[in-house]
Amino acid sequence: MKHVDVYWSHQSPYCYFSLDRILCRQESNDIPVTLRLVLPGVLRNVGKFGDASKMEERYFDLDTKRTAEYLRMPVRVPRPWPVECEPDTLYRARADQPRVYRLYHLNQAAIELGKGLDFLHTVSPSIWNGTTTNWHEERAMRTAIEQAGLDYDALSKSAEKGVESFMRTYAENDKTLQASGHWGVPVFVFNGKPFYGQDRFDQLIWRLGR
Repeated sequence: MKHVDVYWSHQSPYCYFSLDRILCRQESNDIPVTLRLVLPGVLRNVGKFGDASKMEERYFDLDTKRTAEYLRMPVRVPRPWPVECEPDTLYRARADQPRVYRLYHLNQAAIELGKGLDFLHTVSPSIWNGTTTNWHEERAMRTAIEQAGLDYDALSKSAEKGVESFMRTYAENDKTLQASGHWGVPVFVFNGKPFYGQDRFDQLIWRLGR
């Protein structure tokens, strides 16, 4: 059976941009998908990131908005970002990261219930589409998670209990991602070959059809 591993980071707008197409294919049973969370690059590959130049920041902003317009998807800089960075920096994460880790642990707990994509379907847009400020606060997270058909309180308990196991899972996912031949997100791996970026999704579908 054809199968695709999807490597995902909650810090990446390009993962969000791929979400609708992943969900569409999953719902039509075209592609059995395994969602594999990897921590944001600034946390898992610290040595590869430094201070971004103003040019890089400007291009990132331009490309994010342009890609959203092309895909007809709403987007806004998250308020707040999942990762807490040092002031006036794009790629220097603070040591303490309770917000992003809680988000990941909740998602991983949903994955272990077989509901990882359901979680993404409601939570990811709340981060990225501009409708929710302070998406990380309990009221907003509860609303998004319950819209996914999940029990917020039960999922929160699982997220708290599973921290050590989940951290090992993220590390293992990073290893298998790099073993496929790439390090970024989103990456779709089919037959051991990586398709990097939301703009490679159509090539993935083409390859699956061959």
